[in-house]
Amino acid sequence: MNINGKHIVVDLETLSTHADACIVSIGAVLIDNLEISDTFYINVDGRTCKEAGLHIEPDTIKWWGEQSKEAQEAWQKNPVPLQEAIDKFTLWYGKESIPIWGYGANFDVVILESAYRALNMPFPWKFWDISCLRTIMNVLDKRLPKANNHNALDDAKAEAGVLLEILKS
Repeated sequence: MNINGKHIVVDLETLSTHADACIVSIGAVLIDNLEISDTFYINVDGRTCKEAGLHIEPDTIKWWGEQSKEAQEAWQKNPVPLQEAIDKFTLWYGKESIPIWGYGANFDVVILESAYRALNMPFPWKFWDISCLRTIMNVLDKRLPKANNHNALDDAKAEAGVLLEILKS
């Protein structure tokens, strides 16, 4: 891995904790030469995820009902169909496989891959370019700063900040 090269940090908001969860928001940050150089944010229409066969979990719906109004409203603004969201993310990600970081070995990237599979689309990354930020943070005893939790872009920015701190050390 080229530490000074490109890295993408992705964060999702979902309606399930399963690997095939319904995605309602995708936030991502591009790091290049140890600086944030671009961001991506899109809300996804959960009905189109359900139509694609992705999972909705009643406990997660209940959990969202307990979150702040701001957090709930953030992913409900201007949602687009899943196909459009994945197409736009793929275009933003680019054709070259670069390291993609999720916050959890079994969450963000795994769920994105399930969405790609549901749409019969190839992933834009290679399996060896997937990394888990939570794991490296636990090894190094790092913590995320307080952010606007449960807003995919805000969370991705907070995670990218910690990744940059680690990569620069």
